[in-house]
Amino acid sequence: MTTPDAPLGSPAALAQRPPAGLAPLERPGFGAGLKAVLGGYGYLFRTPDLWPLALVPTGIALVLTVVLAIVGVRVAPSLVELIVKEPGTGGLWTVLMAVLRILSLAVVLVAALAISFGLAKPLSGPALERMVRRAEADLGAPAWPEVGFFADMWRALQSSLVALAFTLPILIVLGVVGFLFAPASVVVVPLQLAVTALAGAWDLCDCPLSIRGVPVAARIEFVRRNLAAVMGFGFGLALLSFLPCSLLIVLPAGILGAARLVVTLERWEGTRRAPR
Repeated sequence: MTTPDAPLGSPAALAQRPPAGLAPLERPGFGAGLKAVLGGYGYLFRTPDLWPLALVPTGIALVLTVVLAIVGVRVAPSLVELIVKEPGTGGLWTVLMAVLRILSLAVVLVAALAISFGLAKPLSGPALERMVRRAEADLGAPAWPEVGFFADMWRALQSSLVALAFTLPILIVLGVVGFLFAPASVVVVPLQLAVTALAGAWDLCDCPLSIRGVPVAARIEFVRRNLAAVMGFGFGLALLSFLPCSLLIVLPAGILGAARLVVTLERWEGTRRAPR
């Protein structure tokens, strides 16, 4: 946990006292993460004055997704040609090439989605920060010192780079497996969605912590300590990703849900610290 009276960007920014409000009796776990996802969507729908801010990350993500998807669709056939340089003839080869083309499209579209949402977060950092501060204020959490525009974008970019560094290698490996062994797509595609959702859970849950000025290493440690809750949050994101309408607002609603989850986790951890 962090507090507003701790120096920004220092390891001492870890909790000294819990935010105002009731702390849970037990460490929030997987179920709390799931609940936080739904709570984020519910809070956004109940707070219309946040809708203009929500349009900023949603619009950026949509534009990036369309652009990258168009590029990916044009590049996908080249990927198939790199894997199968001299295709054979006959019905079996026709079916195999069709399957490879479909898989290549799935891979590039998933990658476009992951990269778009990863980049949309730092690009819309100021809008997301205002949403997080509003959600935390409504929960009774203390206000945090304001940060500069570029400092806010840099912290958000750090988080997204960590998520992409984790996500992209795994997605590439899974994509190669799907290319080389087509029947594995039954397992590969759900795994790609799960990995993307878990990386997104880290990225979203990290945003409230970055506002506090906590170093990246301390933020990673916070997520590690509360991995079950973050995994539940990621699982909720994965389930909602199958609903196209919910995917359109997954970034603003997810950031609000992450803010609620982080405050809950901080309150619980605060009750386990000896009073000073």
